[in-house]
Amino acid sequence: MIEPRIYRAAFLPAVIAVVVLMFSFESQPPALSSELSADVLFDGEQAASAGETIARQAPDRRPGTPGDSATAERVQAGFEAAGFETQLDRFRSGGVQLTNVIGRRSGATAEQIVVLAPRDADSVPDAAGSATDTATLLELARVLEGRASQRTLVLVSAGGSTLGNAGARRFAETMPGGDRVEAVLTLSDLGATRGGEPDLVTWSNDSARVGIGLERTAAATLRGEIDDVAVGEGLSSEFAHLALPLGVGAQGVLIDRGLDAVRFSGTGELPPPEGPEEIDAAKVGALGRSVLQTISAIDSGPRLEGGPESYLVVAENVIPGWTVSLLTIALILPALIASIDALARARRRREPVAPWMPWIAAAVAPFVIGLLVALALVLTGRAPDAPPAAFPPAAEPLDGAAAAVLGVVAAATALAWVFARPALARARGGGGDPAAPGAACAIALVLSVLAVAVWALNPFAGLAVVPALHLWIVAVTSERRGFGGRILLVLGGLALPVSLGVFYLERLALGPLEGAWYLLLLVTGGQVGLLPALAGCVLLGLLGSILAVVIARGRSPEGGEERRPAVRGPRGYAGPGSLGGTESALRR
Repeated sequence: MIEPRIYRAAFLPAVIAVVVLMFSFESQPPALSSELSADVLFDGEQAASAGETIARQAPDRRPGTPGDSATAERVQAGFEAAGFETQLDRFRSGGVQLTNVIGRRSGATAEQIVVLAPRDADSVPDAAGSATDTATLLELARVLEGRASQRTLVLVSAGGSTLGNAGARRFAETMPGGDRVEAVLTLSDLGATRGGEPDLVTWSNDSARVGIGLERTAAATLRGEIDDVAVGEGLSSEFAHLALPLGVGAQGVLIDRGLDAVRFSGTGELPPPEGPEEIDAAKVGALGRSVLQTISAIDSGPRLEGGPESYLVVAENVIPGWTVSLLTIALILPALIASIDALARARRRREPVAPWMPWIAAAVAPFVIGLLVALALVLTGRAPDAPPAAFPPAAEPLDGAAAAVLGVVAAATALAWVFARPALARARGGGGDPAAPGAACAIALVLSVLAVAVWALNPFAGLAVVPALHLWIVAVTSERRGFGGRILLVLGGLALPVSLGVFYLERLALGPLEGAWYLLLLVTGGQVGLLPALAGCVLLGLLGSILAVVIARGRSPEGGEERRPAVRGPRGYAGPGSLGGTESALRR
């Protein structure tokens, strides 16, 4: 059904796109260096001791509690004592009254360096987490007291960090002179002894990335303090983060809002498990000095070079995101052109294609129904209302109530597939024998259009679906492959999306059911937008339709195959009159 010559010729733009990509490599902007003796200025022992005092005097610092308010007053007094002009920004989020404490000290220029630390906590007393982060912020204020600076310094004690980083979102949306912010350094769990290793977290919730200059400068200072720290990601991890963006932490919401932000974390991407623990003063000192050195390097150096908004790093070189976008659409183009050509050929041969569109829509409907059921459970209070930002999975674990919600959504989807799908297909006049050529033609066309839509939303996600696009189209349109070959093509198309899911399960330490629950919360909370969620529903519906075609053709190998007219070649054709002459010849 797919014309091979047209399909192959349409890959020519992809070859050109590969050449463009190969010549688009850029050198990484250099890291800025600092000559500041941070080990003399920043006292880790003092910061750890202050963290213990905060945890002891205000053990319950959940958002909006008296302990949270008392800690905010403590921060305000510390900022003012260090000579920072201080203001309180009160706001509401999730029905809770919250406060951001903002200290500002003007420099020689209007460019700003921001340091942001969470103040509230989910657990009690969270001494090694937000208490130590707050103490580190106060220690930085003490160290920076009276020191002349080129950039304006802004220190932020953010409220509502456990409510989807509400304080960080509020600061990004209301801060004056946001376009003059050169860097935001956020802190998390600096004194934790359990969990992961210290790291620099730079991922956002879309395909935008932190500026390369800031990332390299912060990474260099961190390596200078902690010799064995592993900073940075491999190419496969970078691609996974860009294809399925998930930025847990304050840096994620800040980058989403156009600010260059990194997070100095004492435990890597995720917070440590809950439970009492002692503060690691040595770790606090190393991370605090890294932050101070990064401030000094940015303040005393030239303006940071950001590089492209989205990029991949390969062998110390940068591949701009626009070249990946160009390559992705060039790889989608052959499938789209071949599908349109197949539609035209089917119309010429009077093969019905339009009736199969309602059939595909009916296959998508059960997954949309499952999505609507999940949203309804949130609206009625049966499921938690997740914040509109990436959050640690431990904040909403898979317990009995969560398993019940997940079961209801799965059951609704399954029942809709068994009962509603056939009824919808019949009501709209769709359906028939899935082995018919028109079904394959409709699937190829819808799959190609979906790939273009995914590319428009996120070019890296579009690249992730390219293998499935081509393999699945071949699986439903090929006439030379048997049932086993078609199944292998379908499984091959699933390989890359499944590997991305496995990557996040390992990165977030989740099992399959826990991962499904976390994904459900991200979707219902708005972290995964409506359009990507609907695209996922369409993709799942298409997968079901593809399997139906493959199974139908497996049961009836001869049914629905395209029958080509016999064409007699030169050896089998003797020319006019070979069967007894023509009328014109007999008249002679």
